[in-house]
Amino acid sequence: MPKTVRYFKCFTLITLLAGSSQLWASGGTGEYMLDWPVRGEQLAYHSSGCADACWVAEVRKKTTRQLRARLRCDGEQLYFSQTGKSIEQLLPERCASYNDSDDKPKLIAATLTTLLQNQHGQPKRPLRK
Repeated sequence: MPKTVRYFKCFTLITLLAGSSQLWASGGTGEYMLDWPVRGEQLAYHSSGCADACWVAEVRKKTTRQLRARLRCDGEQLYFSQTGKSIEQLLPERCASYNDSDDKPKLIAATLTTLLQNQHGQPKRPLRK
């Protein structure tokens, strides 16, 4: 094999490996469940990059995984959307209050609970402990 071909293959391999590690680092985390008190629903969270400053939290039905509501942070602004409502709401609160919180999961769950109560007037029945 000529030397230039070997160099080209080596260069290509290094470029691909370097690029894939950068993509991996910017990609965020896998999804995991946060505490959610409503029977038949779950609260899923995943980071979408920005060193966990960009994230999405979704309330879904457990059985069908149908989306009920979404709270998301783009690193600066906080947005809320709900199934059946066509407009995503820009919330007055900034992401920093969540990202700098000592208990980010609890704050996310509390905010979604409040937003859903305000949308429907009545909260869904929570689990009894």
